Amino acid sequence: MLVQKVRTDFYSHPMRRLINALLAVFLPALVCLAVRAVEELPSWALKAFNEKLSARYEFVQKMEPSFFAGDFNGDGRSDVALLIQERTTGKVGVAILESGKNQFKILGAGKSFGNGGDDFSWMDVWSIRHSGKADQLYVGKREAASAVIYWDGSKYKWQQEGD
Repeated sequence: MLVQKVRTDFYSHPMRRLINALLAVFLPALVCLAVRAVEELPSWALKAFNEKLSARYEFVQKMEPSFFAGDFNGDGRSDVALLIQERTTGKVGVAILESGKNQFKILGAGKSFGNGGDDFSWMDVWSIRHSGKADQLYVGKREAASAVIYWDGSKYKWQQEGD
């Protein structure tokens, strides 16, 4: 009984509650900082963007993360999907840079794609889904429309999930 009383007192102590509250607030922030510090756009993707796309498009950092690395076309190599904005119109979209092929595909950002249209500025959430042979991109507007962008073996396609 004495052990139980000491244990209860230790965990209910005001200083312990303060420490737990501080950890709950600051620990996730520290983890995010550590993760962001090691997440960098691969050098091959940065080079390809600068050489082929930077005259017409710029990086957009309206969401975190601003890019994903994954095998989006199912060829076994790491590709990069990044948020971009067309310089002249301000229209937002996704550029998929394909590793090893020195190719890219623009979805949105002035080029119509699926139900997303030619401007993805409506998008406020995105993520990567590891599914089967090729990774997929989930794009959406919170509490509204969402879709999956996937490779069908010859081109990228839009699959509506909700609206």
